[in-house]
Amino acid sequence: MKKLLSILCVAVITLTAASCKKETVVTPGTQTIFTKATNWKTTDGGRTYTADVSVPEIDDHFDSNGTVSVSDDIGNGEYEQLPSVYDGITYRSTYTGGHVYIDAQNSDGTGTITVPPTLNLKIVLIY
Repeated sequence: MKKLLSILCVAVITLTAASCKKETVVTPGTQTIFTKATNWKTTDGGRTYTADVSVPEIDDHFDSNGTVSVSDDIGNGEYEQLPSVYDGITYRSTYTGGHVYIDAQNSDGTGTITVPPTLNLKIVLIY
């Protein structure tokens, strides 16, 4: 009986140890860049304006393995993440190697807009 009980205990311990799963949690790294969107250009007669913000930290490796969060400083130390609407203008962001692009257009998608103001941006690169 002791032999059977010993074998049973060893089996339970072996099964318990085998069912333990090692899990690796990797906390992403971040880098924050404060910059401005100032060089607004349009190619469609003023319906959409785009600002090209140089971010050389977005290299090919980052472009494939990271992500970008873009926020606009709305004053008083408050930031609002893009896409967002301010005063009837929709702002959104896209990115690719070395650049973040900020687009601005009328929130209903029709009509032209005036050249957008300078935006104070907080760009967070998340690895």
